[in-house]
Amino acid sequence: MKTLRGATAARTCLLLGLAMIAGEPQSAPAAEPSSSGGSTAVLSEQQIEQMLKGEATTPSRTRGLRRQVTPEAPASISLNIPFEYNSFALKPEASEQLRQLTSALSSQSLRGDRFMVAGHTDAKGNPQSNKRLSLQRADSVKHFLVVHGVEAGRLDTVGYGSEQLLDPDQPGDSRNRRVEIRDLGAAQ
Repeated sequence: MKTLRGATAARTCLLLGLAMIAGEPQSAPAAEPSSSGGSTAVLSEQQIEQMLKGEATTPSRTRGLRRQVTPEAPASISLNIPFEYNSFALKPEASEQLRQLTSALSSQSLRGDRFMVAGHTDAKGNPQSNKRLSLQRADSVKHFLVVHGVEAGRLDTVGYGSEQLLDPDQPGDSRNRRVEIRDLGAAQ
C-alpha cells in the first residue's frame, strides 16, 4: 500500500511540475534563422524592440573578455519571414512574426524612427533575378507593415539578392534567405 501511495504522490508531483513549466512564458531563441529549413521560433515584440534599440548588445564580461558596442553600426535584426518558393508572396505562417514586428515598430521607443527593410536571398539561381526577388520580398514586408498601421514614410526598401550573405561559406544555405530590418534613426 505504501508503494502505491508513493507512486501516486510522485506522479502527482511530476504532473504538477510539468503543468507549472507549461504555464510559464518561454522566451524565443536567438534571432538567427534556422539552417534546417524547418520552422523557427517567432521573436516577440519586446525582443525585436530591444535588438533594434541596441539594448540586446550591451557591453558584458565573460571569462575576462569584454564585448564593445559599436555605435557606428545601425541596429538591425534578421528575421526568417517565409515566402512561397521563388515568389514574393508571403506564406500564411509569416503573419505572426510580421504582427510582432508591426507592434515593435509601433512601440513608444521606436515609433519616431525610420527603418530599412532589406531583402536577401541565397546564391542559388540568377543574380539579377535574385536581386529583383529580394526587393519584391522587402516590398511585400513593407506592404504588410503599412496595411497594419506603420506609416509608409518610415519604411524604405532595398533588395540585395545574394550580395550580403549571412553565411558566405555556405552560399546556398537557407539562412541567407532573410529579411533584415535596420533602424535608420529619427524620422525627419
